[in-house]
Amino acid sequence: MSRLVKIRSEKGFTVTELMIATAVFGVLLLVIATAILQLTRVYYKGVTEAKLQSTARSLVDGIAQSIQFSGQDVTSTAVSPTPGTNYAFCVGNSLYSYTTGYSVSQTAGANEAFHGIVVSDEPGCESTTAPQDVKGTPSLNGRELLEPNMRVARLDITSVGGDYYRISVRLIYGDDEVVFNPASPGDATGFRSPNAACRSIRVGAQFCAVADITANVTKRVK
Repeated sequence: MSRLVKIRSEKGFTVTELMIATAVFGVLLLVIATAILQLTRVYYKGVTEAKLQSTARSLVDGIAQSIQFSGQDVTSTAVSPTPGTNYAFCVGNSLYSYTTGYSVSQTAGANEAFHGIVVSDEPGCESTTAPQDVKGTPSLNGRELLEPNMRVARLDITSVGGDYYRISVRLIYGDDEVVFNPASPGDATGFRSPNAACRSIRVGAQFCAVADITANVTKRVK
């Protein structure tokens, strides 16, 4: 009995087809990777904005509670502070030492300070009490109220008559490249302005956030 042998021709992918498939797969990977990076940046920007807002709120709440319940004198902040200069104000026995325009950093390089605002106990605190060196000294008495890469753009504690005070705070997160002064966009030191704001465009992988809070408070204990 004869055996019938069937021969089938099997076809595979050609080199051109493989190259096309690889190119399509590479484009898909690129699109997915770009989307993931963008989502990651948006996520971390949102986290930073929330953290900055929370920091500003905690700062204002802490000062407000001290004014309400200390039952002691409150000294005003500097009217037109010079960025990088150490200033202080008192709420009862709490001394708030701060500087404006310089971001908090552990290295305190150019346009950076070791601290932004530090609160410490200072019995008998008054308008003539010297501030701590928040800009140039790494270790200080008290507690730092800002986190790295944050800066004080504006900090005003003003008496508005009687036992009423207005607290106005603007904090900024971000490097100098993403901050500018809206009133003078070409100012090379615009990031130090009390009206400093975020640029509308992101510079590289950097981003910026601003927290601006104003509150009115009255003494409850005298």
